[in-house]
Amino acid sequence: MIQRNYLLLLYFFFTMCSYQKDVYISGNKVMLREKPSEKSKVIRQLDGNIKVTVLGEITDDNSDYRLWTKVRSSNHFEGYVYSDYIFSSPQSFSAVKNVSSKLKFELNNGSLRILDGKTSKLLDTIFVGSRYQKVFKTEQKGHFLLIVFQNDEEEFEGVVYDLNLHRVFLKNLSKQIHMHMCYFESVSPQDLFFVFDVGTGFVRTKYVFDLSKSEYHVFDGMRKELQWIAPRTFIFYTTPSERETNLPILKGDSILEEKRIWRNGNIYRTKTIRYTYQD
Repeated sequence: MIQRNYLLLLYFFFTMCSYQKDVYISGNKVMLREKPSEKSKVIRQLDGNIKVTVLGEITDDNSDYRLWTKVRSSNHFEGYVYSDYIFSSPQSFSAVKNVSSKLKFELNNGSLRILDGKTSKLLDTIFVGSRYQKVFKTEQKGHFLLIVFQNDEEEFEGVVYDLNLHRVFLKNLSKQIHMHMCYFESVSPQDLFFVFDVGTGFVRTKYVFDLSKSEYHVFDGMRKELQWIAPRTFIFYTTPSERETNLPILKGDSILEEKRIWRNGNIYRTKTIRYTYQD
């Protein structure tokens, strides 16, 4: 019995030591809550980089499987934050300027001139190659701009341009995505992921691009927009396969959908279901 208690004490000691580490809460309007639940009382709202000590981690299985981290600050306030906002070092936050959504474009000899739509002031010039002769369309999300080019052979190419930093952020999108059917759906909090929606009608695919790893996560058959709840986490609904559920997939004109959580490349099922009309 004494030996067993000693081993338990050692386990507890090393477990606590693994959590007693300093990290940074980095983000804007990060909610520190009393309990690990999005319905819990907000203790305070945090901005920038706040150094804290990790006290533990917990998954809120009763809600939507979000991962929470319990922390304590240097002035001894304690609470829970989404683990998405925890970083090992301070993060840089570029000041977001008021970028005009009214822009003009001139594409000549492989060079695209981006101009202010009101004053015609030249904002930047980027090289896109002489292969493309015109701008097919543009879409802006925050300070990021999707620009799709087209040539006479009905070939398309796309780039994502940062209007704050005046540089191409992502290029050669056509290697992965059919650009003539591509829509710029969203940018995750803290600009960690881009979401592109591709297709028509019921045949749709989501491409979630991870900027830190330069790789795509592909979701076929997802027609509705993703709901970002944290920098690396979004909610989505999908129809489970017959082997995943005992419930009927179809009820008249309605189809079964299950709420799922995507967190940094991993997918978690929840117990939340609904039947929605097949529009």
